[in-house]
Amino acid sequence: MKTTFTILMLLLLSAASALGQEENGEDWTTDGQSGGALPEMVVEAENEVRQDIDKGTFEFELDAASVDSFFTAMDEEVLGVSPVSGLQPHLNNLELLASDQPPHFWIPNMASTPVTTFYPGDQEGHKVKNWSLAVTDFRGSPFRTYAGGGRPPKQLDWDGLGDNGEMLQVGYPYSYVFTITDKGTNTYNHAGVSFRIPALDYRRDGDRVLEMAGGQLFVRNETALTEAGQKWLVRTSDEIRHHPWSPVRVTVTAETLDLAAERADQVATYLATALILPREQVETQSVQKPDLRAEMDGSVAVVIEHVND
Repeated sequence: MKTTFTILMLLLLSAASALGQEENGEDWTTDGQSGGALPEMVVEAENEVRQDIDKGTFEFELDAASVDSFFTAMDEEVLGVSPVSGLQPHLNNLELLASDQPPHFWIPNMASTPVTTFYPGDQEGHKVKNWSLAVTDFRGSPFRTYAGGGRPPKQLDWDGLGDNGEMLQVGYPYSYVFTITDKGTNTYNHAGVSFRIPALDYRRDGDRVLEMAGGQLFVRNETALTEAGQKWLVRTSDEIRHHPWSPVRVTVTAETLDLAAERADQVATYLATALILPREQVETQSVQKPDLRAEMDGSVAVVIEHVND
């Protein structure tokens, strides 16, 4: 439109100039004549194209469930981009725990149930009337007893529970005695070698419990984690990642309540760092209990609550 207007204006100006020259007596060629010359005329044109581009604002919409709390570096970066309404200081993780670490398969696994398998078969060919297998604790007292009539089974799987329904104590020595009575009322006892379970992975009332002997993580009466203890906690963090929806609680048993509390805080802090969690999301519980054997030094149990699988 602008180009057309410019050309029309130039033509009008040229016509006005020609009219003025005609009035001044200047000669112009007429029809049938040749050799006439037009005055010099310059036509200027301008072409303009305009394009409007609307720039949108950068907004990052989030809800409170997408952020753990105010305490991690990830939260700080997200909040720097866009504010999130409705945040509370302590939120459960509703997403899978992200980690750039692969599982640490070179670290030994914890024992799991069954903790051991016994093979009480009679190798001497006695005519067995009845039999019994007693798992004994470090005092020599029966902890779990199996018994039956006739020939004993070829194998017995022990889940680690005692006759009272309690789980064995990690780190403590256990042994067993296999007894058979033949039809001639002769009794034969076979004593087994002692064994210990330093760390155990088991289920209790819907929770998954990763329990380790205190001596596996700490030097006696100290609170600093040993190198071997850190490896056990690395393995523990690997297992926790399989249950991202479950709260985590650390229960430490020691001879004094202060020692148990300090150790629980050390373990919880290590796990929170490994899992990229606020420290407050790993609960702690301290239990005072006299050590029945001086070298055992209590226990550390990491409880993963409400595990369904």
